[in-house]
Amino acid sequence: MTIERVLLMPLIFAFLCLIPCPKRMTRLTFLTGAVLSAVGAWLFVFGISWSPRVFAFNGNLMMDSLSAVFVLLITSVGVLSAVYAGGYLFKEGDSSISPSRLRRYAFFFHLFLFTMLLTVLSNNLGVMWIAIEGTTLASAFLVNVDDKKSSIEAAWKYLILCSVGIALALFGIILVYYSAIAQAAAGENGLLLDWTFLLSKAKQLDPQVLRLAFIFILVGYGTKAGLAPFHSWLPDAHSQAPAPVSALLSGVLLSCATLGILRFHILTTVATGSAFSGTLLILFGVLSVAVATPFILEQKDYKRLLAYSSVEHMGLVAVGLGFGGVLGIYGALLHIVNHAFTKSLLFFSSGHLLYLFQTKEISKVKGIFRKNPFLGIVFFLGILAIAGMPPFSIFVSEFLILSAGFLAGKFVPCVILLALLALIFVGFLRHTNEMTFGVSEGPPVSERSFLMDGVLGLGLVVIFMMGFYIPGPFQRLLLEAGRVAGGVTV
Repeated sequence: MTIERVLLMPLIFAFLCLIPCPKRMTRLTFLTGAVLSAVGAWLFVFGISWSPRVFAFNGNLMMDSLSAVFVLLITSVGVLSAVYAGGYLFKEGDSSISPSRLRRYAFFFHLFLFTMLLTVLSNNLGVMWIAIEGTTLASAFLVNVDDKKSSIEAAWKYLILCSVGIALALFGIILVYYSAIAQAAAGENGLLLDWTFLLSKAKQLDPQVLRLAFIFILVGYGTKAGLAPFHSWLPDAHSQAPAPVSALLSGVLLSCATLGILRFHILTTVATGSAFSGTLLILFGVLSVAVATPFILEQKDYKRLLAYSSVEHMGLVAVGLGFGGVLGIYGALLHIVNHAFTKSLLFFSSGHLLYLFQTKEISKVKGIFRKNPFLGIVFFLGILAIAGMPPFSIFVSEFLILSAGFLAGKFVPCVILLALLALIFVGFLRHTNEMTFGVSEGPPVSERSFLMDGVLGLGLVVIFMMGFYIPGPFQRLLLEAGRVAGGVTV
């Protein structure tokens, strides 16, 4: 297995899913593609040593330990989303979505996986920029899979705002290129957008230009990552998308954009020798948590509630990266992983809720536990997990991030975050209490999907296990990724 094959597998299955055939065959091709793509990527990631970097396409593609973490995340959540969609969208006897729309969904789903993988495997900053824009174009069709008016509006808002943000990020890349070209030696012009080359030359780059470039990058990619105040597309897109798409958008796509910011944060820190980019990350991270808090407290729509929670958690990741140090970076990377699995579990649960209650309004969802005990348990425990309750995995990474902040002497942002996280915890419990334990209307529902329930059960096991134990190979990968995020050049 090579980098090229990791990228080609979802792309090949994307086009295979377009072949007209019965719904059952489309679902089989769809699921097979997701599973094989994931297995291939996992074998590649754990089949190589992490001391060197692996390159492809003349150095334009590269896998290091940092990108490997995101490859595992994309493929893992991707296969869970595919399996869930197998029961959620491809149900036998369900004619609400036509076969042509299902083929379109399967095509853009795999194309979405391809663009996200290309994003995290890009060594060339221009290729990364194209890939991030590609994620927008592919996922917009997934947001609008049912062609409802509200979905179309959300997809257009998503397209316009994220494209404007990506355009601003392009200015940052141009500034980095401008700074690098002044230091280029003969024969190095073709390397001026390669991240590894720029990192090796970072101390020779103009610090003032790099600072300005990082501002453009933070605003541009921060829009895609859901950082406040650039997050306004996120609640609409996540609330209108089908549950498996919302899981990918919130659990993985936001993290891919965060990796783009992190690559430039590493360059800027090495080039300037200062905490300039780290301070900006802390500022926008705390702002994101602060902006999300009142919307979580007074939210009326449970999918929008989960969307604003994503704004909060991306803010925490930014804060952890801004605090820096071994503990802060490790905590931020672990938080990306924990958030991906926990939030995807909750968005999968929202698919069950929409089926049971036919509404997204929190006030009209009551007595989940009495209506479907299994879903009630999963949803309630998932909410406790995303709110930071021990012993779940989110608590561990939040604790590490805040510990890094206190150790770095960042007492003010840490105290503010603690107060905001307490309010968010109360808000989640207030919403979830009536939803889970209130008096249900109507009889219990016995119809269940093995695929959908299996994904919920597996997701719950993962977030619970990660609170106690991180598998050894993955632990070593995270530690090595932390070294790369800390600016190690070799």
